Amino acid sequence: MKRLVLLSAFLCIAFSTLAQDIDFEKQEQKDTAISIPPAVENLRLAFSLKSYGYEHKNPVSLIMAAQILNENGFELDEIDSEKLLEDARTFANGNEHLLAIIDMSDTGPVRGALGEEKYTFDMVSKYSTDTYKVKFKENKRAVVQVKGVGLTDLDLYIYDKNGNLITSDTSDSDNCECTWIPKWTGEFTIRIKNRGGFYNLYYMQTN
Repeated sequence: MKRLVLLSAFLCIAFSTLAQDIDFEKQEQKDTAISIPPAVENLRLAFSLKSYGYEHKNPVSLIMAAQILNENGFELDEIDSEKLLEDARTFANGNEHLLAIIDMSDTGPVRGALGEEKYTFDMVSKYSTDTYKVKFKENKRAVVQVKGVGLTDLDLYIYDKNGNLITSDTSDSDNCECTWIPKWTGEFTIRIKNRGGFYNLYYMQTN
């Protein structure tokens, strides 16, 4: 647990440093009136997370850098998602929660099309709820999995387009899974609620 808290503290410092860099970049954009493409911003963030991760041996930063690369389809010699996840596994020092997230992250770039696998790595604040909108196919088995790093209890809720609760997992842990068969093709709402008084890092994956 102490190791997890320490990793979390490192992550807070990383986000703080990155936020300062982003603020500086925004001011620079304002002064020069030059618009930086989102893909470039994402790649710069991935490099920043990579640098921080290796400097502090922080597996979470490396996982997030790999996530950015996969989501944007970046394949560069200078920064490789497979290498980042391999080193994140080393820095995890056997932590089963982080290792599970790394295993789920090692699935390659996200295509984002209806019915294909989607995933994200994120952080939910204390007593807060993260919300996602994902489309699923009619009469096809739908699966949503959430794995946290063991800091707090997370609950998972699935709602249809009318706001009706379809299914949920409210077990006393931060590992959740919901499975159902949609009656129509359309958008469903996924809500991840943090029941604890401390933020939690988690990985969410759908089929």
